[in-house]
Amino acid sequence: MPELAEIPQQARERIAAIGSADVVICILAPGAQDRFNTVIADIRQSAPTLYPHLRTVLVHPADQSPPEAPPDPSFRLLPFPLFRSDTALDGAQRISAAYQSLFVVSRNLGARVTAAVVSDLETVTPEWISRLLRPALDLEFDLVAPCYAHSRFEGLLNSSIISPFTRALYGKRVQHPLGPDFGFSGRLVNRFLLNASATQASRPRSLASIAVDAVADGFEVCEANVGARRYPPTDWMNQSSVLAQILGPVFNEAEHRAPFWQRVRGTESIPLFGEEPHFGEESEPVDTARMIESFQLGCRNLEEIWGVVLPPGALLELTKLARIEPARFRMPDALWARLIYDFALGYRLRAINQDHLLRAMTPLYLAWVASYALELGSAAPDAIAQRLEQWSLAFEAAKPYALSRWRWPDRFNP
Repeated sequence: MPELAEIPQQARERIAAIGSADVVICILAPGAQDRFNTVIADIRQSAPTLYPHLRTVLVHPADQSPPEAPPDPSFRLLPFPLFRSDTALDGAQRISAAYQSLFVVSRNLGARVTAAVVSDLETVTPEWISRLLRPALDLEFDLVAPCYAHSRFEGLLNSSIISPFTRALYGKRVQHPLGPDFGFSGRLVNRFLLNASATQASRPRSLASIAVDAVADGFEVCEANVGARRYPPTDWMNQSSVLAQILGPVFNEAEHRAPFWQRVRGTESIPLFGEEPHFGEESEPVDTARMIESFQLGCRNLEEIWGVVLPPGALLELTKLARIEPARFRMPDALWARLIYDFALGYRLRAINQDHLLRAMTPLYLAWVASYALELGSAAPDAIAQRLEQWSLAFEAAKPYALSRWRWPDRFNP
């Protein structure tokens, strides 16, 4: 966790010159220089209206220079070396490290609220950012999580695993627990810094810890409809590294927070602000035949690895599923929920290399995506939303199974 003394001298001098701020906005998003300039100009122009009488500091990567503008004591720019050049860090780890640096800056400026924007700048607007800040500014929420509009084949890793798994374990129905765009209160930023200092020697902090820490530590959490989000193109047949990078921290948090989530019963909704987002432009249809073939191949070649973490009953169900003709292929809801809990337990037990274990989930994930596409490829948005809720309820219904396996991994083997 970087302290201010570890921040480059030039950045420290800029922070000292600014002194303090009410609102800190940080741009972590990728984007061309022209679009970056436009977003900065729009935020600067809208700040007096969106945040009247508040001192606003906009933090941006040090290697991008916004256009010159007349001095404004209520709106300051802070170029900052947010991203580490350490090539050993993957994309998610670099974003997590940038968040930690942002928290140090925000604390030292004494900000009441902070917002971070990681999504592609092509869809980011000042209103998007304001929606992440207003619940914390006006209603004293501590964490504002985003809700996005996107097409039916985008964000499926979140829809199939991350959101229902997080919801069932921790009891709050956060739709996008990994953000990546968030709004924070000053109280929560201070807690994150304390948590990071206490755990840095034992485990790295990650995006997966943001919503979990806020919920488990009793902070007020809400959501905001921010608008459409542009996702990078998905290479469906090369998802193993994505699963390893994203699910590792999620399962790591489950292990760390087990004493908390084992006491949680049921789930509850959280406040949601803003107009409901609509599905964006449709993406290209997925190749379900190749996905099913990948699953069938996994059933033949990965049985030994799967057998380390899956009980015999689950392996039998997967074998039967692999024999179903493609047109009728459907992943049962209850089976899918139990599979995810099984792999989370396997990750905790470390019976095999954790990275190899997560990569071995790829054919199973593709099987779920194929099932989703075959069932909902032409469904209306409302039908998709209802079906996603059913998947989430399946995770809730299977939580007693997860508890039993977690507490007695050697004895519980259905």
